[in-house]
Amino acid sequence: MRSECACEGAPLLVATVWIALLLQFAPRPLHAQSSEPDWEKAAGGRQSFEVASVHEDKRVDAPSSNFSLDGNGNAYRVMSQQETLAPSGDLFSARNQPLMRYIVFAYRLSGTQELALRFDFYRGVALHVPDWLRTTHYDIEARAPGPATKDQMRLMMQSLLEDRFKLRAHWETRRAPVLVLVEVNPGKLGPQLEPHRVSDDCATTELPDRADMVATAAPQLAALPIPCGWIAHLPASASGAHRFGGRNVTLAMLASSLPAQTGLATLSRPVIDRTGLDGGYDLWLNWTPEDTSEENNTESGGTFRNALKNQLGLKLVPEDGAVEVLVIDHIEQPTPN
Repeated sequence: MRSECACEGAPLLVATVWIALLLQFAPRPLHAQSSEPDWEKAAGGRQSFEVASVHEDKRVDAPSSNFSLDGNGNAYRVMSQQETLAPSGDLFSARNQPLMRYIVFAYRLSGTQELALRFDFYRGVALHVPDWLRTTHYDIEARAPGPATKDQMRLMMQSLLEDRFKLRAHWETRRAPVLVLVEVNPGKLGPQLEPHRVSDDCATTELPDRADMVATAAPQLAALPIPCGWIAHLPASASGAHRFGGRNVTLAMLASSLPAQTGLATLSRPVIDRTGLDGGYDLWLNWTPEDTSEENNTESGGTFRNALKNQLGLKLVPEDGAVEVLVIDHIEQPTPN
């Protein structure tokens, strides 16, 4: 299955006719992001692979990579057993990945930024990228000049995309309808949200075997079966229910992931963190999408907004806000190596 979005079992995307929105935007330099403006500088600035090979992949094999090709807070990917996490090294190896995945990785896109780029879904931030970015898959094998961190690999991937795919892009801050994530009662967290425990050194980094996870047992915050820095789907507690958890993640990362975690149809706006709570948190959330059918109704309570309030102590408030997005000005399909 080639889908990169962890929307399995989630409601289908509901087609919506959007009303035109007057956009206000201000251009930003390409190598700057408000979410973490210093990450490129901290990683050493512009860099390039020593050697790289790019090939279109028309196979039906499962995608694989020696790095998790996430952005900065891409929280809604299905964790794949084919991915062997490599925190550092000089080899980048990825197979059967859509070009969009490499762009997300290279520019460290948040969940909100990736959704805006992949889908013409959010009113006010539809970016209209070519379809082949989502559907054409590539193998990329590249060697860094020496051992490199993940962020350094991102910078090298930027250079590769600019060289091989003639990618030109820039950042824009646009105003659009958003949902703001805030505390229900300031200073009081829900029972399934707590600061990441100092005693958890994040030593466990392997992806879990989902077959070994017990669907009926509520995960404990002290032992969430996922790597630190990830938010991922967990087995549901009942038919029709949904569950995800996060281990040592920021609430900004949680906010940007919520539209995808709920299947997009539940939350049709980008979500912006305004809790004022910094640092890493452990959390898990379980809810049942609202069932409005008259026959065979599976509604069992605990809809998403109720779950968000009762389990995490958080709520969503609608307003207009600033959303920073990566706009692709030009890109070409490469000639074969």
